[in-house]
Amino acid sequence: MTSTSLSDRAAIALSFGCVAHCVALPILAVLMPFLAAIAEAEWIHWTFAGLAIMASSSVPILSVSARRPAFLIPAGIGMALISFALFAEQANLDETPPTIIGGILIAFAHLRRLAKHG
Repeated sequence: MTSTSLSDRAAIALSFGCVAHCVALPILAVLMPFLAAIAEAEWIHWTFAGLAIMASSSVPILSVSARRPAFLIPAGIGMALISFALFAEQANLDETPPTIIGGILIAFAHLRRLAKHG
């Protein structure tokens, strides 16, 4: 497996981690109140977002085939949305929609690239 394939897979996993954090963790927090602290911990948001963005942005650095608009546009928009979500709460905006859409866009770009290039 090439390093870009590993980066693609890492970006997909981390992007879905962001989506799962936004969707599943709040539901679990209702069922298990001790998870509420984890759901709201700011360091988790920054960690998932930073790792997802680093993994995703490493792919076009390492692979010429990723330097095409078909990859860069959805991945770039996804990274921008996840970055925006980190600051949404400070602007009294909901961070969930941009995180979910951004995570899906990043995962889509990497899944499509993996399907074409392996």
